[in-house]
Amino acid sequence: MKNTNIYVDMDGVQAVYGVNDSVETMSEIGYFRNRPVQKNVIEFIKMMLRDQRFHVSILSAVFQDEYSATEKKQWLVENGLGGVKTIFTPCGARKGDYVDGDGMNILIDDYSRNLIDWETCGENFKGIKFDNGINGTKGTWKKRGGIVLSKELSAGEMYGFMRGMVEK
Repeated sequence: MKNTNIYVDMDGVQAVYGVNDSVETMSEIGYFRNRPVQKNVIEFIKMMLRDQRFHVSILSAVFQDEYSATEKKQWLVENGLGGVKTIFTPCGARKGDYVDGDGMNILIDDYSRNLIDWETCGENFKGIKFDNGINGTKGTWKKRGGIVLSKELSAGEMYGFMRGMVEK
């Protein structure tokens, strides 16, 4: 495949999601900036960035306020991903509407609704659910036969899986 675009969500994938965090908590100044790191995912992204088969971008929803996007950008810089193309979408928007759509487009996200919406954007849009141990309680994505990556995998195992998808 000539063009494989990998879009990686932030909250619940790269940054550990707060299990009991309310929307009010998430909308507080400092929330996004201080999220713990899912280290294996950061290393996985760095591996893909070194592989010319992949065009990696960060694709994350933000609140429509004056600080959420800035905090997320700072978080990416602090965790070694500051130079990666980043696309922020409004919360609740369909993420597929914010990408150009050429080539194969793979979204790695923890939220099934985002993945289902993503795949409605065309045959070249594929979703991969990131099982962070919090989501997936209803089995919506698995019931659809969707692909799942576990937070328990090493960066190398995730990278090997993605290489295998591209080489098919």
